[in-house]
Amino acid sequence: MERVAILGLGLIGTSLGLALQRLPRPPRVTGYDRDPAARARAASRHAIDRAALTPQDAVADTDLVVLATPVRTIIPLLGEIAPCLRPDAVVTDTGSTKAAIVAAAAERFPEVPFVGGHPMAGRLTQGTDEADAALFDGTVYCLTPTASTPEAAIARVVALVEAVGARPHFVAPVEHDGLVAAISHLPYLLASTLMASVAAEAGWPEMALLAAGSFRTMTRLVDAEPTMYADICLTNREAILRQLDHYLAALEAVREAIRAGDEGLGERFAAIRDCYRAWLRQREQGEALTSPEAELRGPSLFLPAKWQDLLLGRRPRPDR
Repeated sequence: MERVAILGLGLIGTSLGLALQRLPRPPRVTGYDRDPAARARAASRHAIDRAALTPQDAVADTDLVVLATPVRTIIPLLGEIAPCLRPDAVVTDTGSTKAAIVAAAAERFPEVPFVGGHPMAGRLTQGTDEADAALFDGTVYCLTPTASTPEAAIARVVALVEAVGARPHFVAPVEHDGLVAAISHLPYLLASTLMASVAAEAGWPEMALLAAGSFRTMTRLVDAEPTMYADICLTNREAILRQLDHYLAALEAVREAIRAGDEGLGERFAAIRDCYRAWLRQREQGEALTSPEAELRGPSLFLPAKWQDLLLGRRPRPDR
């Protein structure tokens, strides 16, 4: 990784540039964003060494290209840069959904070594000014190669992930989208729907005066970037619909328990609290990727054998 191009200089792209600059021998980073102000801010923060005026100019003579733009612009952008890539260049992305991107990249641009990526890091506020070199430290960074992805391309993207302080976690594209639909996409939909529902009530002006910690905590996700979540919903429809159906069934069960005056509600809520606290303890102890459930996962059909340990959150053994 001597030369890296980052296309999209928002929170994730600029944070990647800043994280790479911490290396003892950082690569030369070229950045592009269609917003001239974003390019200027990224350069002023020394997240990039050079600001390119076009995507094609940015990727010329680079080893690794990172597409950190909104989800629905990644595939068109890949088409724009494909003719300008070096034969040995590798392309990755940071999109929040993976199946549609990985499938389109393989179908339309089979000659481009592409490794889908999604850092499980971020903030409610987006943009270059919010970027942080430590954003990825200790976080999980999902990678979604396919059976046809060259091992050298996988290795190069793993090197990027580890260089910015994250932990690579391999997962199939469709599985990734199903998982994040539950733990990333659904929470936003719940928060935004709650906000819309309550704000539509005739008593909202009075409610707004009384609303305090609980309501603020539950609705804080509404402040996220609306266009980003619209793109997510449109590129991960099936997985999100499954999660919505599951949640609606669970909510209906709670509604029925309340309607029936169920005295077991306290036990129900206590069990949920216990589950929540156990999850927090697991995170604090760093066991999320080494749980018994993870150990029972079978071999992946999507990865060469030497990458199986990474799929389970472990480094490959020397004999692989």
